Amino acid sequence: MDYQFIRNDRAEPAAIFEMGAETLGLWFSEELGRDRKKLAHVLNVIQQLEDKEIEHYLLQGREFNMDLNRDEIEVYAAITRDEGEVDIPEDTELYDQESITGCGLEDFKEVLLSWEQFVGRM
Repeated sequence: MDYQFIRNDRAEPAAIFEMGAETLGLWFSEELGRDRKKLAHVLNVIQQLEDKEIEHYLLQGREFNMDLNRDEIEVYAAITRDEGEVDIPEDTELYDQESITGCGLEDFKEVLLSWEQFVGRM
């Protein structure tokens, strides 16, 4: 999985991920940002998953949610799963290919630790 971390035009941390994993970049940029408390919480959840203390965890965000289990994570735009709360015409299908991204838990942890270092230098 290819990615890079940059500072956006407001000098805020931003993550850019390869095509097909754009949602993960949005999660890092918009949901996590510089929030060290949230970062520590997610790392703690990963540790609990690795230690087999829990099997699954749902992290709900403002615009994106994350499902974590012992093998993988999935980040998705909340609207793709909460269609009942959005007033859309009947028979409308939502295109969600660019709204859902998944990867292995180990890979995600590596990226999360890299993000922690990146925002720590800002």
